[in-house]
Amino acid sequence: MIERPENALDAHVHDCADCRATAPPIDRLRAMLDTGGVAVDPALLSHLALARLAPELEARARAVFWRRVGRALGLALLPLPLVLALDALLLTGLYGLAAAWLPSGVATYVVLSYAVQFLVLIGAAYAAIPLLVARTAPRTATATA
Repeated sequence: MIERPENALDAHVHDCADCRATAPPIDRLRAMLDTGGVAVDPALLSHLALARLAPELEARARAVFWRRVGRALGLALLPLPLVLALDALLLTGLYGLAAAWLPSGVATYVVLSYAVQFLVLIGAAYAAIPLLVARTAPRTATATA
């Protein structure tokens, strides 16, 4: 309930020339204002505030999520040149070994099939990073509701 000063109506009548001339029934007006009040439902106000803030909260959560994905991808990409260099060295050695025992076409097939399999595995590992970040992200009350 909103608190009003006790003498607000009296002060207004004292300051207002129209009210002094017509002499409104101050006692009846005061009784009407004191009986009238607005019931405040805190649960409804909270629900309405969350409903209005939900789009902004979701936008902020999305921004935080993509920052986390970017950070995780950045960290995961750091060792990638070393892994690719080691794999190229391994492929060269594998081709030399396979070419010594197998015909050149079969050796190329073996090395290329290994290289494609390696690229698929690396791609799947990097594609899983956003999924893993989303899985470890903290759940909010709006996501479960």
